[in-house]
Amino acid sequence: MNIKIKIGLLLLVVMSISCEEYLLEEPPTFISESNFFKTAGDARTAVDGVYKSLSNVHNRFWTAVDAYTDDQVSRRQGGNYDAFGTHTLSPSDPVFEQHGVYSEWWIGIGRANTVLTYVPAIDMDEAEKNKVLGEARALRALYYYQLVRAFGDQPLIVNAITSEADFQKPRVSAEDIYDQVIIPDLQFAEANCSDALHDGHITKWTAKLLLSEVYLTRAGHRRTSQGDFIQGDASNWALARDKAKEVIDNSPHSLNLVGSGNTPAFGMAWEDNNPFTKESMLELSYVQVAGLGSWLSRESNGTGSAAGYWGGNANATPLENEGWPGNLRQETEDNPDGLFFPGRPPGVGAQLPTPDLYSAFEDGDERLWSIMTRYDSPSGKPYLCQPTFRKFIDISYYLGLEGTSFQYTNSNVVLYRYADALLIYAEAQNEADGTPNTDAYKAINDLRNRAGLNDLTPALSQTNFREAVWQERRVELNAEFKRKFDLIRTNRLVAETTNILLDWTEDQGSLSDYTNVYTPFYNERPQWPDNEWLFPIPQSEIELNLENGWKQNEGY
Repeated sequence: MNIKIKIGLLLLVVMSISCEEYLLEEPPTFISESNFFKTAGDARTAVDGVYKSLSNVHNRFWTAVDAYTDDQVSRRQGGNYDAFGTHTLSPSDPVFEQHGVYSEWWIGIGRANTVLTYVPAIDMDEAEKNKVLGEARALRALYYYQLVRAFGDQPLIVNAITSEADFQKPRVSAEDIYDQVIIPDLQFAEANCSDALHDGHITKWTAKLLLSEVYLTRAGHRRTSQGDFIQGDASNWALARDKAKEVIDNSPHSLNLVGSGNTPAFGMAWEDNNPFTKESMLELSYVQVAGLGSWLSRESNGTGSAAGYWGGNANATPLENEGWPGNLRQETEDNPDGLFFPGRPPGVGAQLPTPDLYSAFEDGDERLWSIMTRYDSPSGKPYLCQPTFRKFIDISYYLGLEGTSFQYTNSNVVLYRYADALLIYAEAQNEADGTPNTDAYKAINDLRNRAGLNDLTPALSQTNFREAVWQERRVELNAEFKRKFDLIRTNRLVAETTNILLDWTEDQGSLSDYTNVYTPFYNERPQWPDNEWLFPIPQSEIELNLENGWKQNEGY
């Protein structure tokens, strides 16, 4: 492993992501384990530090996992995700070598291993100790889970690093990682973590939900690091079904059913100043402190002006029927902000919704809120933008409120929620039992009804219900880092990313045809190649581990 990862594994950087007051303190660093792990407070501080990698990797570049699927594109040529669009990924690509999408998971695993090595010797309440150990093991499981899904086979490292030799490990099968680390770690966590609503820390219900998705993933398709196409054991369907049902029947979590202002109930988990709702089951807190905030708001805006989508010519007046006269491409007395947000977010457009995703929503589906083309401020002032993932946006920054900055917006990132449990249960039950039951229908209808839609058509076949669940997953969970993984495990990655809808049209609210993708990525590229079902291992890692038998993933 390279020196950056080694340093991260060897050092315990105690920094919490879930308590703003703690984040504002100066965290201790470079503390030896023998001097640090003395009290219950030390144990808690240490496990809070394990969360930091989860925060770091989702800060900016983990959106690469869905780049150039049918849901997500980039705005322009010359960005970080060009090679994803042209299907010319390289192990030396900066996304893999410089931006933490591989290394940050390993830093987190190293921190977790340090906690799991030294906390057991602390003289403290056993239940509290096991809660700390459960959180550390759940996080280690999650980090390994992301690595094997995205990069394939990995070295098996489960102890604190004390010497160079501890790094010298061969890559082992992803199946071995599931069996030896991911599943037992989550099983320990579900037995020992807090029995409560999620507050920023892993609970037993978070662990159960993660475990249900692990089983769902293992039941599906994948490509191995050696290039083989395989499908998992069908017995995992029942395991996923039963674990998700535990969350549905017994957890304190439920769907948010009441909205606020312009935000529907579906969007309440992402509403500003509304963190950790009863629906949230794994949520990352960001605060307006340099280095501890999210860059996703900056990265998500398509251009500095919304003119392309809402106008396209100098005379466009898209809000004329709402009392905003004049040319909205220009700043006027009646419209001082033109088609700009007053915060002037730059037009990076690293991750943008596709017209194909927009068209996937049924008429009247309130979940279309998740693709933002306008924002009505509390004062009633409408602001327009090109299509943008609402779940990534800190509106305070877009509105230019005092104290906000593109470098550290404070919008939270929701990774898992109660809706995941409903969708996992419905899919797994249908597959395990051969036909959907009443509870599976209820799980889907609860989501549809909240979104303002009618119940799903009753008495569907197994095949038709399966496709209905896939549809619900797409519109419900968009921009939650799940689309490519869903397409892989259901063997639809090629089919669903070929010949997708490219242009925004009047039917979608645009006043003129508008394309927000670098079109040659779709018009000239080959279909999704087999090797890019997995990301490449960073080239520097391969070179440093040749003596350990590391070989690059097949096709790179």
